[in-house]
Amino acid sequence: MKKSVLFLLLLVASVGAFAQNKDWAIGGKIGEPSGLSLRNYLRNDKNAIEINFGIYGGIWGVKDSYKDGAFNGSGIAVSGLYLWHNEMGSSRFKNYYGFGGQITSRKYFVDDTFNGVAYKKEIPATGLGGVGSAGLEYFSPDSPLSIFMEVGAYVELVPSVFYFHPQAGIGARLNF
Repeated sequence: MKKSVLFLLLLVASVGAFAQNKDWAIGGKIGEPSGLSLRNYLRNDKNAIEINFGIYGGIWGVKDSYKDGAFNGSGIAVSGLYLWHNEMGSSRFKNYYGFGGQITSRKYFVDDTFNGVAYKKEIPATGLGGVGSAGLEYFSPDSPLSIFMEVGAYVELVPSVFYFHPQAGIGARLNF
């Protein structure tokens, strides 16, 4: 038991030591999309590359017009962004903004008929478009954790040109 506690303490201490370098961050977000993010801070600490995996359409747009039908449920999204960071007064607060691309996968429904009977036809939709994001992040001075809130938008280019979907959320990251 003592060895397990000692190992855990050493692990936590080493994560805290790595947090000072802030080369990477992994976290979660509740919002649109909800899910996991992985961030790599670039050498100049003013830029980062972020990859997000999550549930898309779960908050805004569970039911939303799309092409010649409508969404009725959520799907998945994968996005990649290039970010710019700026300190705000102290090194604990940073704002950031960035742009990139996003792939979405969802099902939408169109009205159809078969033998004179009306029904909803389910159609899979994989979308590709641009995404933009801006946020505010607080870095704890005594911990490798940071908390953030952000807003943004997804604009689909394929298959539904200029389909617009707002995105926002709050979350936390472990910086190491």
